[in-house]
Amino acid sequence: MVLDSMAVRARNLWVGYEEANRILWALNGINIDVPKGVAFCIVGESGSGKSTFGNAIAGLLPPYAITKGCLEVYNINVINGDRVNYSNIRGNIVVRIPQNPIAALNPYLKIESIFFDVLKQRFKIASKDKALEIALKSIRAVGLPDDVLNRYPHQLSGGMSQRVAIALTIAINPEIVIADEPTSNLDAYLKGATLNLLKNIVSVGKTLIVITHDIVFASALCSFIAVMFMGNIVEVGRTEEVLSNPLHLYTKELIDAANLNFRDFKYINNKPEVTLEKCAYAYRCPHYSEKCNRKPDLRYINKTHGVACWNL
Repeated sequence: MVLDSMAVRARNLWVGYEEANRILWALNGINIDVPKGVAFCIVGESGSGKSTFGNAIAGLLPPYAITKGCLEVYNINVINGDRVNYSNIRGNIVVRIPQNPIAALNPYLKIESIFFDVLKQRFKIASKDKALEIALKSIRAVGLPDDVLNRYPHQLSGGMSQRVAIALTIAINPEIVIADEPTSNLDAYLKGATLNLLKNIVSVGKTLIVITHDIVFASALCSFIAVMFMGNIVEVGRTEEVLSNPLHLYTKELIDAANLNFRDFKYINNKPEVTLEKCAYAYRCPHYSEKCNRKPDLRYINKTHGVACWNL
């Protein structure tokens, strides 16, 4: 992607997990840039590597994760081969809103105490009165009543816990916010409310990275979309480019599925063995040919719209 001022740069980034005597690679050498100050959505089905990429940016990879390649966050090299360093990044520059916020909140503390602990860690605030002032401002910004601060997490609904998580993010004031499946447990009304809250994060100049399987939600929120499949970026571009002119077959399938317009593709009878050296989509692609035995690079048709496919 040819744009100035990037919040995140990944170059040949691999992330895998050790299991017995092998490594399960969740990211297979991806190359992608995330511009500053935009909403950037990463879409794809479960197991495509979306959350792993988000965790890599946020510095939340488990200790048994294996890394290769390079990842930069705000021009700081956080992954360089097998060396990982998130000093002053995690919880400061980058904050992640978890997929299940209520499970991420300490069940033994009231929301006010959770705010105090977070603000004490982030800004070294020792005054509870100052922390309360910031907490009240933050929860009011997400439309919650003041008495939420006196409740325990189990006393909150799913929508309220989601807004508390967003309020905590607002209070921390990071440069990059990662929202992992922010609407997975919400009804249609709360999806709309969450959409507006996330838009507000971008409106104050922050970078928002949204991990979602919901391409409809992504289209309403994000300026850019990256499509992931089996640990690979298969297409990336401005939202209007990708949705109006999808180049990769998998992107077209996602769009058709969202429109409840499933196309009956005839999959090849002899599925090629899926390996890291082949196109990840080869076993599902009706246009499979011998050239698909080599992994395609992400090729750009203009400054922002790229696709990884040999058939284009």
